[in-house]
Amino acid sequence: MNIKQILSITLIFIMVLTGIRLTWIFAGSPPVRAIAMHGVLDLRESSLSRPILLEGVWMFYPERLLMQSDDEAMNTSSVSAALPGSWKGLFANPKQVTGFGSYRLLILLDNSLDEKRMTIAMPPTMSASELYVNGTKLGAAGKPGKTADNTVAYETPYNVTFTTNRSEVEIIVEVANFVNNVDGGLIESIQFGTEDVIMRHKQFSMAMQLLVCVVMMIHLVYASVLFFMGVRQRALFTLVMIMFCISLSVLVTDDKLLVTWLNLSYGISFRLYTLSYLWATALLLIFMKQLYPTLSKWPWHRYYGIMVLSLTVAVALLPTSYIAWVDLYTIPLLLIGTIYVPVLSFRATLRLDRDSIYLWLACVGLSANLVWGVLNNFSYVFRSVHFYPIDFIVVYIAFACYWFRMYFRNMQQTARLAAELQKADKQKNDFLANTSHELRNPLHGMISIARSVLEQEIVSQDVQERLKLLVTVGNRMSLLLNDLLDLERLQNKGLRLHPQSVQVQPSVDGIIDMIRFMIEGKSIELRNEIPESFPSVLMDENRMVQIIFNLLHNAVKFTTQGHIAIRGFVRGELGVLEVEDTGIGIHPEVMKRIFQPYEQADSSLTAGGGGLGLGLSISRQLAELHGGALEAESELGKGSLFKLTMPLAPATAKPEVTSELTKPKKTLLKQTTTEEILKIPKPTSATEAKAEKPWVLIVDDDPINLRILKEMLPQHQYHVITVTSAHDAIKLIDTREWDLVVSDIMMPRMSGYELTRSIRLRFAMSELPVLLLTARSRPEDIAAGFQAGANDYVTKPADSLELQHRVQALTELKSTTAERMRFEAAFLQAQVQPHFLFNTLNSIAALKEIDAERMQRLLSVFGEYLRASFDFRNSERLVPLEQELKLVRAYLFIEQERFNDRLRVLWDVPERLLSTLVPPLSIQTLVENGVRHGIMKRIRGGTVRISVEERGDYVEIQVSDDGVGFDEKILNQVLQDQSEAPVGIGLRNTNRRLRQIYGRGLDIYSNKDMGTIITFPARKGEE
Repeated sequence: MNIKQILSITLIFIMVLTGIRLTWIFAGSPPVRAIAMHGVLDLRESSLSRPILLEGVWMFYPERLLMQSDDEAMNTSSVSAALPGSWKGLFANPKQVTGFGSYRLLILLDNSLDEKRMTIAMPPTMSASELYVNGTKLGAAGKPGKTADNTVAYETPYNVTFTTNRSEVEIIVEVANFVNNVDGGLIESIQFGTEDVIMRHKQFSMAMQLLVCVVMMIHLVYASVLFFMGVRQRALFTLVMIMFCISLSVLVTDDKLLVTWLNLSYGISFRLYTLSYLWATALLLIFMKQLYPTLSKWPWHRYYGIMVLSLTVAVALLPTSYIAWVDLYTIPLLLIGTIYVPVLSFRATLRLDRDSIYLWLACVGLSANLVWGVLNNFSYVFRSVHFYPIDFIVVYIAFACYWFRMYFRNMQQTARLAAELQKADKQKNDFLANTSHELRNPLHGMISIARSVLEQEIVSQDVQERLKLLVTVGNRMSLLLNDLLDLERLQNKGLRLHPQSVQVQPSVDGIIDMIRFMIEGKSIELRNEIPESFPSVLMDENRMVQIIFNLLHNAVKFTTQGHIAIRGFVRGELGVLEVEDTGIGIHPEVMKRIFQPYEQADSSLTAGGGGLGLGLSISRQLAELHGGALEAESELGKGSLFKLTMPLAPATAKPEVTSELTKPKKTLLKQTTTEEILKIPKPTSATEAKAEKPWVLIVDDDPINLRILKEMLPQHQYHVITVTSAHDAIKLIDTREWDLVVSDIMMPRMSGYELTRSIRLRFAMSELPVLLLTARSRPEDIAAGFQAGANDYVTKPADSLELQHRVQALTELKSTTAERMRFEAAFLQAQVQPHFLFNTLNSIAALKEIDAERMQRLLSVFGEYLRASFDFRNSERLVPLEQELKLVRAYLFIEQERFNDRLRVLWDVPERLLSTLVPPLSIQTLVENGVRHGIMKRIRGGTVRISVEERGDYVEIQVSDDGVGFDEKILNQVLQDQSEAPVGIGLRNTNRRLRQIYGRGLDIYSNKDMGTIITFPARKGEE
């Protein structure tokens, strides 16, 4: 900000402040300045609607207390005294300041005035006074006396009220001063007027003082909160002290509210007055230096501080009579501070910080207040009867603006840095997750292909051994990738444990099998010395395997000959595993940091061993999360010993035993070991498979992954269709009824999450299950899948047995749900409504007496209706349209016999379309709904129309009526599939079945009192 801008803003600011003050003085009921002459003030022609300042020439009686009993009241000599003003020069000794005397004024009032209550507002006097009206003492501040011992100093304003109907009012003020050696007398104007006018002005003045104090205290409180709760910035504490001093200066001047509240003596109140102004200025200077320490390199501010401290000590220790002299010496310091602080703020605004303009304006406001104070002392033209708070409030607002501006600036900077940090952290996490995804996908392919080949009986023994090695190496690579991801989860406290009772000895056997290939070519004996009687431990099995694998893998890397043994024993309530090797050992300096992330010993053997340096760090953290510990002992050149302590499982807990037939031994990635691959039961043969195999749709942008996943699902058990994009999957979903969608998450254009959400817009979780494949197994990724509507997830590289079991569970869920819905529809139809049954039987009975032929025909059709209602084929997925219409015709015939002309039926069903397959009881439900809830609600009845029309590659079936129409609430419940609704059960069931089969439910158009049209599609050639 340049000088021109600063000066322009400053000029506008000063003009605004000046305009506000002048408006305050002249527009806010200014007092009447009545001038007394020779001790007489004539108010006979004056209005009493405003306060009257008793100024002018009073009669002063030096060294006399007129109302004392030993003084002659009216015969003592007097001199003229101009008030307000000092009494210096009114005594016999012109230089005398201390002493006592009496002021007298005679006020002439209008004779026509009725008796009224008048009030005199006395300002603070130096330093004791008593007020008499018409010879009666009405008020006092302290007790004036003729000597210092007889005088009680008390400097506070007070008000007196009296009632008079006289035309003359005599006022006598006795004043004594023996403590102020600088000045004395009546320095400020006395106010006179009616009680309501004076008290209203006095209360307003005190309210303004309190307003300033409240505003300052608010500033003090929030600055204190920022200081103690935020960064301990010294400038904040200094600001708190500045606000305190300003508030104190307001409370000990003008109406001296603090002096009145606490009944402070003259000495204390005068000291507070002096110190509040002195320290407000000094602290303001310190505040600027703390904010901008580079602005001034001169050390003179230290000398300024020394002088302030010296004067403070003097004020505190010297007698009260000397405080006035000390107060005189504070004036130069106040002037220096009030000049230098604006200079600093101006330079800061110009050179360093444009936000310092608020500090500059605050200084301008304080300076303006000081200038107006000086003008008030030398000229009474601009003096206000009220306390003027605007300058202090403006200063407060300026300070607040600066501080809030700095706070918002820091907040924005913090937010920007935090956003950058979060972005960097997210990029790091995404990098780890995406890297894992890219690395684990090909790994998933290699392991799955190897296992698929191993399942073929034509593979030779030599090839089997090589494939076993390939699977084992792949598992090891998966563990290394998991170490990288686990470190990120541990740092973010996002790792979840699933502790259970686990047998250690069988798990260690599987781990040893995994790493046995690493000791080929080495003279190493790998021994599992854990006894079979070793009790079960309470741990997450996957994490326990990970820890033991890391320890054994680490031992194999650094051991060239000898043995590696793992043994176990019980110590109290903990199980202890020891992994001992005869390797190269660990240097004592390396031992200090061996459990830190990415830490490896600096040797060629270590470098040759490879790895990321994360295994031991992660293992210790995992052990501690389980309530155990991991410790190490080593001697260089002799080997190492790692001790893993684990909590024992409760005696009542049932241990998890790994079944060789149903569950493979686990590694961290839930992969089967190579030895168990051949033991996995073969899928059921084609002859044992279901007659109708589930249809599975697999979606992945990687063709290799699609091929691998398809190979994992036996062809004699599933119809597997693969697509490479989510958009193609959405198109295929509409072509037929699917039992399961298996989708990768990370795909271009549309992710697996978006595909799942799209499916959930049309299908419930039980109507079309979704299984997500992901290499991103962080909790937030898994949660995102479930929130999108997934039924389950599998982490890649997926175990083929795990995938088969999860696919089987979800397809059986779908099959069970579909079967339940079909049986529900059949059950609903089989439950012939009692009133329908009774009404039909009554009709048959009635026709027996009227028309036997019609009775026989109705009885025959009623039998057909019952047979069709109880037909077992109603539980099938699809039936021919001809069979469905038989039931509909029978139902409509019965209803027409009952209602005669009230029910009319129109058919538009081409014979060539009767072979179209439709869900059983779908048309019957719609027709029955239209008759019962539409047409029969009208007295005159109506018409129901059933039409079947060929439309391209599908057939449209329509059931319409001209009944009363659907209630909007019920229609919404049907379309939104609100299962808790007590009505519309048949329609909801039909709507759900149609959505499952055709991907599209009922289209319902209904208008109140005009009828309903319901349509649904049936594809040609549906089998």
